[in-house]
Amino acid sequence: MDAPEDYVWPRATSELILLPVTGLECVGDRLLAGRDGAYYQLFVRGGQLQPVLRQKSCRGMNWVAGLRMVADGSMVILGFHANEFVVWSPRSHEKLHIVNCGGGHRSWAFSDTEAAMAFAYLKDGDVMLYRALGGCTRPHVILRESLHGREITCVKRVGTITLGPEYEVPSFMQPDHLEPGSEGPGLTDIVITCSEDTTVCVLALPTATGSAHALTAVCNHISSVRALAVWGIGTPGGPQDPRPGLTAHVVSAGGRAEMHCFSIMVTPDPSTPSRLACHVMHLSSHRLDEYWDRQRNRHRMVKVDPETRYMSLAVCELDRPGLGPLVAAACSDGAVRLFLLQDSGRRLQLLAETFHHKRCVLKVHSFTHEAPNQRRRLFLCSAATDGSLAFWDLTTVLDHGSGALEPPADPGLPYRLGTPCLTVQAHSCGVNSLHTLPTREGHLVASGSEDGSLHVFVLAMEAPELEEAMGGDLVPQLHVLEEYSVPCAHAAHVTGLKILSPSLMVSASIDQRLTFWRLGHGEPTFMNSTVYHVPDVADMDCWPVSPEFGHRCALGGQGLEVYNWYD
Repeated sequence: MDAPEDYVWPRATSELILLPVTGLECVGDRLLAGRDGAYYQLFVRGGQLQPVLRQKSCRGMNWVAGLRMVADGSMVILGFHANEFVVWSPRSHEKLHIVNCGGGHRSWAFSDTEAAMAFAYLKDGDVMLYRALGGCTRPHVILRESLHGREITCVKRVGTITLGPEYEVPSFMQPDHLEPGSEGPGLTDIVITCSEDTTVCVLALPTATGSAHALTAVCNHISSVRALAVWGIGTPGGPQDPRPGLTAHVVSAGGRAEMHCFSIMVTPDPSTPSRLACHVMHLSSHRLDEYWDRQRNRHRMVKVDPETRYMSLAVCELDRPGLGPLVAAACSDGAVRLFLLQDSGRRLQLLAETFHHKRCVLKVHSFTHEAPNQRRRLFLCSAATDGSLAFWDLTTVLDHGSGALEPPADPGLPYRLGTPCLTVQAHSCGVNSLHTLPTREGHLVASGSEDGSLHVFVLAMEAPELEEAMGGDLVPQLHVLEEYSVPCAHAAHVTGLKILSPSLMVSASIDQRLTFWRLGHGEPTFMNSTVYHVPDVADMDCWPVSPEFGHRCALGGQGLEVYNWYD
């Protein structure tokens, strides 16, 4: 977890571990504390503790009894699972030793050396001793790095790191089709995935080898993670630092109406197979039911459904100094909620909500409109299970004195977002994919539905006449300039969609086909298609790499698959 000396760590929160701690271990400037089935990493900075990350132990270990550093420099977790004493390795995610001792409510002692491990305990008045040769360091062979234990629900690309010659992959690991000296081998894409197994993984995808390296996993969620959003992408040393690296803030959300914000820092590390290391710092979290429990007049309110799920996230970057970004969330209870991130992500606050759709909201997407001699405007698009799209002018909503943000009915509740500025009935059933791209005419909007259809239309911004806007700002109005539909684009749900350019679009479906479409001349026209092997694809991300490598598409479902596409 050592960071560069000139890296500026975010200011620490005052929330520390307030419940009993069952194990402590000090390693350099880190303090490892275990309790309640998890262990915490805290930094000692300036005589104060800064919480960094909370990680779960193995499944079923509700009592973390201790933390130990073993001979090879790694850490093991000592705990009790039912009537068994367990030694668990967070590095290899395996139980190194299991002792049937009868449970944790007894006196016990543990010792480990390079030669052997010993565990002594009292049982029925007798002193029992368990001894195993080899201690807690055992040789093991990793056949393949683990990714997720269940279905991948979301895939997001963070950015690309260009490694120098000293970090390049050996020549025997490079594909045959690469020419010597091409810029591909030094490029590594950083991708984040989340899954039904309650974890968020940070992956490194080298362009040269076609492999995937799991850099780290974040295990803060108590239920499935369904959505990710990335903001604040930069470099560890700032824009002027030439050293390779990547920093970003990530917001993850999913089941139990739970949302977390954390920062990642990816830096070169020649000792790892991926030549990279990832450091994670947890910043803040939010749960709707905990928010309800803190209200003084909660007996007058209807408690939030604990089964509410966040289906999709979108970051809305504001242009106001001193005010952090907004995070829009599509919710299964029919709401679109806006959260305000402040203090570099350390404060996550529910700002406003609306139940305009009155049914499960599946997707949200934000975009900005910039035009000469006009104010920059921020828009949010939401899509529901009835196939409708709603557009919200967030710039007008957040203006002081605007009536678009209605005050709450009771103190302590979030603001009400009001009515959208435009609604479009794009499909006859649920919208599973949504994306926009600015063009000269306005904004190109594309959506994919559960019936396999695609809908593409152009949004134009029309400023009102001067006489109509007297006494107020010129607020542009949205209207549909032209729209096209492809009824049978796929044979199943369209779960991934990305507009790569005003003339190129890619879509992915549960029918296991990745299809590219030509735009700009009437309705989208088919270009080519390929079959991928990941079943039940839930999300897709696609981005340009270089002229030699074209575009890369990452598909997540019952596995992860990455394609290179050349135009």
